[in-house]
Amino acid sequence: MELFEENGYLFLKKVYSSELITHYIELIHQLWTSQNIESHIYKKYDVENEFLIVNNTYSKLNNYIKQQHYYLPVIDNRYGHNRSTDAGMYDIFNIQKLIPETLEYFEVDVMNSIIEKITKKKWKFHRVNLQILRNVGHPQPFHYDTHEKNIKFTLYLSEIDEDSKGAPVFIEKSHIEKRNIKQKDIHTFYGNAGDVLISYQQGYHKKTPQYNSTSYYLVFHFLEK
Repeated sequence: MELFEENGYLFLKKVYSSELITHYIELIHQLWTSQNIESHIYKKYDVENEFLIVNNTYSKLNNYIKQQHYYLPVIDNRYGHNRSTDAGMYDIFNIQKLIPETLEYFEVDVMNSIIEKITKKKWKFHRVNLQILRNVGHPQPFHYDTHEKNIKFTLYLSEIDEDSKGAPVFIEKSHIEKRNIKQKDIHTFYGNAGDVLISYQQGYHKKTPQYNSTSYYLVFHFLEK
């Protein structure tokens, strides 16, 4: 924990119980069915109702700022953007509005206390996204966030025990120095449902290409005060 500021990441095992994660996955499936989302993601236009909007065209909601501040939760369908990367990813902004149990089961105050302990700084909760990855064979290459100083608290909702399941990758110390990167600094984080990866988003990060699998991550974002 004391090396977080230097390395830029901390990986924690068995933070949440498998029973809790299994129940939360059931809530995701119930949402998917009750809102008929499976049919909406194959349409050539955006689908909006009183509960959510499925962003298939990336026209009205054409950046993450618009999506996170939209008055409805946004399901950003990366298949619908004619993108060369991330096709097969469904990024759901403000999932707590669709699954209220999100902030009840996974307490933001506890996450914040952990982050403040390892950074010795004050942070504020910004947003939470549910990421569903289905066979994302061409994920984004290594990239880093430049728009804001933030920490991501990534909760594994699936078993990620090999590269082909879309494992997170982070380059150690790259949140401080982005030159002279060595192979030994590149870390792939395999884990089980209930594990957590905490990382500085100013560091280089990506996910491995995914084949014949579906993976779920719950991602909490914190901004420095």
